Amino acid sequence: MPLLDHFRTPLLERPPWESFVTMWAVSLARWLNNTFSREEYIAYPSIRFRGQIEADLAEREDRRGETTGGRTGAVPPPLQIIPAIFPGDMEIRVGKSRHDSSLCAVIELVSEGNKKEESERRAFVAKCVNYLRRGVGVVVVDLVTNRRTNFHNELLRVLAGPIPPPALPDAPTYVAAYRPVHRRTREANEIEIWPYPVRVGQPIPSAPLALRGGPLVVLPLELTYAEACRDLGL
Repeated sequence: MPLLDHFRTPLLERPPWESFVTMWAVSLARWLNNTFSREEYIAYPSIRFRGQIEADLAEREDRRGETTGGRTGAVPPPLQIIPAIFPGDMEIRVGKSRHDSSLCAVIELVSEGNKKEESERRAFVAKCVNYLRRGVGVVVVDLVTNRRTNFHNELLRVLAGPIPPPALPDAPTYVAAYRPVHRRTREANEIEIWPYPVRVGQPIPSAPLALRGGPLVVLPLELTYAEACRDLGL
């Protein structure tokens, strides 16, 4: 089915984008797990809204009144505290296990929050760059129509330096796939890129998902998107 505009009436808040993306992430993870041998890879959604972080000191500090150093003695109070921006995660991870060290590929489903503030936009780009520098394949799926930021073009500027390759038109919706590779024949690091513009009313193109140390898998984005739409009655 063609791409719907989830950010304008009549679909605005029916359901909220976060709910739809959760359903889509489950559909993508199910397809990947039915494609892979379970002995090779496992795919699983990782949904964390509004930049929450896993390590939370609040409960310990509320209970004890202060942090403790255990056997090493009391921990001095911090000399500085600064605000931190952590991008929200709406992604499907593929790895040998659920441990971060075994991560092989990531599908990023862009949220409104990722594109809202400059600090959040920089944090999202930095997260993708970090994955690529670790050799993890990345696919960015950006169907957020009401914010103009194009993360693919931002990534090109960070990765390619002062003379980036030709960019996508600054349309807000697109799919882009990235495969980091090392060419032993000439000792060069490269990133293979598949950028596809997407428009409301047109099908969502398939994109290759590169697994670190493994094959390329063509993601059926249109098939799984349609499945999520049917499951939610859209």
